[in-house]
Parts: sequence; structure tokens; C-alpha cells
Amino acid sequence: MITLTLTGLSELQGKLSTIDLDGLCFAVAQGLKDDVHRRVHKQGQASDGSHIGTYTPGYMKVRTGNYPETRIKSGINKGQFRKEKSQKKAQAGVFSKGKNKGRPRPVYNRSTDPKVILALTSAMEQDFLSTPPQKIANGYGIGYSEEFDYNKAIWNEKRYKKPIWALSEDEQQHAQEIVHNYLVNIGVI
Repeated sequence: MITLTLTGLSELQGKLSTIDLDGLCFAVAQGLKDDVHRRVHKQGQASDGSHIGTYTPGYMKVRTGNYPETRIKSGINKGQFRKEKSQKKAQAGVFSKGKNKGRPRPVYNRSTDPKVILALTSAMEQDFLSTPPQKIANGYGIGYSEEFDYNKAIWNEKRYKKPIWALSEDEQQHAQEIVHNYLVNIGVI
């Protein structure tokens, strides 16, 4: 049985009043930012630990810059695709139609791993990394400063039908460790 005297209760109340909840919430958000970045933008994992998804073969050509197919320009096979043996891997070629016709395609130099990592041009990833934790109703949140990137994040979660932006079990454990260390450092526990 635990007994708490009025003196002990007053002491505990005094220690609890030293907690800067705003600072604690910011510390937790800042501490989890690298974890979420690594999981989503590097490892391609949803919150439940599964892969976010798999890229299609067509998208992989854009992602890796490997466009091995070209159209035959003349003769009886004009317009058909052929494989160029001399074409180098990761050579993106040129746009074949649209406003950029004839211009070189961008080479993103990403790996050939088809696992979705939500980072082709790295713009969304860089926005996530450069945006500091933002004040929200009950604390701080991590995410994007650009509305376009935020909308892509929500769209991808709906597209892959998986929780991507909720904290994983490891991230929740890390949040508890951050809180514990914060409380130890200010002498509450």
C-alpha cells in the first residue's frame, strides 16, 4: 500500500508545475522527425511496419532514368520500339512529345529497388526535413510547409490504403523515452 502525505503531495505538485509542456511537446516532435523521415522517405515503411507499396515498371524507368526503348525512325518497322544495346543505363533520353519534346529527360539517379519511398525528386523529402515542428492545438506536429507536399502525403496514404503518417510502435517508444529523459533532466523523476 502506498501512502502519500500532504507534504509528499505538495512536493510532487511542485515538481509537476516545473514541466514546460510546450517545450516538452516540441522536444518530442523534434526528436521524432528523423525517425519518421527515415521510415517513410528512406526505408519505405508504413506505420504498421509493412512496405508502403511497390512502384510500377513504367514509373521505375522515370525513377531510375533507364529508358532502354527507342522507336525505329524509318523502314518497315517505323514507330515500333526496339532495344538499344549501346544505350547506357541511367541515360534518360529525351521527351518524345509535349511541351518539352526533344529536351533531355531528367535523370533522378534513384535506386532500382521498386519499394515506394515517397521521394523521386526529393522535393517532398526536403520540405519535410526543412520544416520545423509546428504549433498545433495540443502541442506540436511534424510535416510539410508546402501545401502541395502535404496534399501528396495525404493522397499517398489514401492511394496505398495504409497508415503512413501515424507513429510506428518504435516511434511511440522513442517518444516515451524522450518524455522520460526530459522529466529526469528537470528532476521530476
